[in-house]
Amino acid sequence: MIAGLPIEYAHARASARLAQRPDDRLWTQLHSARTVGAALEAVRGSAAAAYVSGITWPAPLADLELAFRQQWRTRVDEVARWAPDAWRAALRWTAYLVDLPALAHLLGEEPVPPWIGADPVLAPYALEQRGDRLARLAQGPFAPLALAVETAAPTPRRADTAARPHVRLHAALRAWDSEWRARWPECDGEARVGLERLVARVATHLARFGALAVEDAPVARQKLAADVAALMRRSAAQPAALFAYLALVALDLERLRGEIVVRAAFRSTPGAAS
Repeated sequence: MIAGLPIEYAHARASARLAQRPDDRLWTQLHSARTVGAALEAVRGSAAAAYVSGITWPAPLADLELAFRQQWRTRVDEVARWAPDAWRAALRWTAYLVDLPALAHLLGEEPVPPWIGADPVLAPYALEQRGDRLARLAQGPFAPLALAVETAAPTPRRADTAARPHVRLHAALRAWDSEWRARWPECDGEARVGLERLVARVATHLARFGALAVEDAPVARQKLAADVAALMRRSAAQPAALFAYLALVALDLERLRGEIVVRAAFRSTPGAAS
């Protein structure tokens, strides 16, 4: 017997939440919106209104970015609370995916940007000295990731190329994946097959995405979303369905962030409309 709520309950809740996803009509409206205000009005008038519940406008770009990170964390926590006890640790670990770019920065020699200090999850690590940041990271949930990055991506004094942020980010992502798998409880072959299928599909997308032309990126994201949604339907009563749902949330938030943040950045240029 699985302790806590049954996986069927979590799947039913996640499936119901799919009705809140932005639809084609909303994406068309957003594409046509000329300002941040118009884009937000379109989202708030749709079933996807909850996706922008933490956004106020006008606001600095950093505040908009933080609102989307907080929305992701809220969604992850929501799904974890629906899930069987045994899967909550693995689900909650996905919340840290959004923090990996900041972690890569914190582990470098570069000054900490103000936006990291303004994020309630990241603020404890926004220390001036790199040594102090490492010590603080070693005491919290990022400890295994920081250790892995330090091992795989030395500081500039040891190797200039390894000091680049993207190298640290890739090392952090590999470490995140290892730690995520370590949080899986014992499960049957069917459950593992579903999880591995989801991982493989996302990995294939990431491997190809960087080489795509800009105009091909939206189609690739849409194809990934369609494949993940199909996997979620096929994985009813399996943990893969919950992670597939979170993958869909991540894709939606990423796309909404792009629509809104790009317009906000344009507004900050001289002569731009709001």
